[in-house]
Formats: sequence, C-alpha cells, structure tokens
Amino acid sequence: MEIPVALIGRSLLFSSLLITLSYHSQADLIGDTCSKTEFPDLCISTLRSNPSSPAADVKGLVRIMFYATAVKATATLNQVNVLLKKTNDVVLIEGLENCASEYASALDEIFTANKNVGSDIFAVKGVAADLVVETQDCEDTFTDGPDKRKSPLTVENDVLGDLAELVLDIVDSLG
Repeated sequence: MEIPVALIGRSLLFSSLLITLSYHSQADLIGDTCSKTEFPDLCISTLRSNPSSPAADVKGLVRIMFYATAVKATATLNQVNVLLKKTNDVVLIEGLENCASEYASALDEIFTANKNVGSDIFAVKGVAADLVVETQDCEDTFTDGPDKRKSPLTVENDVLGDLAELVLDIVDSLG
C-alpha cells in the first residue's frame, strides 16, 4: 500500500509543530518561573546553561538551580583552599577557615536538600535560606570585628547568595 505524499508531508509538519510547541512551552516555563524571581537574568542564564532544563518541570528547575549552587560552592571552596596556601596572615587564615567550614557544610546540605525536592519542600527552603546566611557569615568574618578587612570572597559570596535566593524563589512558586 502506498502512502500519499501529502499525508507524509502533513505528518511531518504536525510532528515538527508538536516539537516546536513543546520546546516553546518549556522555554515559557523557564521564562515564567524566572520572571517571578529576584534575579531573573541570572535565573534564566543559569537554567538555560544546563542541558537538562528543556525537559524539566518546576521541581527539576529547583534541582538544576541547586546543582548550580553546588558547582559555585565547590569552586569557592577550592578558591578558599588556594588562598589558605598562599597566606601567612593569621587573621586572614582564620577568616578563610571559617568560610571553608561554612562552604563544606553548605555542600553537604545542598546534596541532601536536592534529594528532598519532591518530598520535603520545607527542608529544601530551610537549606536555601541557610545557604544565604552562610554566605553572609563568610563575608562578615572579614568585615566585622576589630581586624576588619576587605573580603577576598565578596564576588563569590554574592553570586552564591543570589543563587540560593533563586532556589527560594523557585520553591515558593511550587505553592
């Protein structure tokens, strides 16, 4: 039996339309979700940079954002360790060791929270909120007290804090 060329053409057109609508719908999910956050541009760029995001639902977007926070926290912890090897300044060492502790703790919490995204939203929100506090605690180590100094981690702390805020914002959109 021969299938008419017109039918094949319509089938291909319909299939490509479905794929396009599916992609557009997912792009809208990222755009809609990120538009409700405090840092929409960072949200969009972070989510779109992950190849898993086109197939993700909102819970998947939370997991992707947690993954991004874990990557940033790991990079910052590595930077702290490099800085620790380069200095003999006792006050700087103390501050960096405090930050290393904050970031190591944050990484453990991130991985645990990521497992709970589908089941324990309150725990997930708690971890994201703690992460915001931990980045600020790291920053405060350098800027508070009698030996105030410029933090060598301000940019990293700010970005990680912003990513954690995005996790909170996206989790809030879950209801």
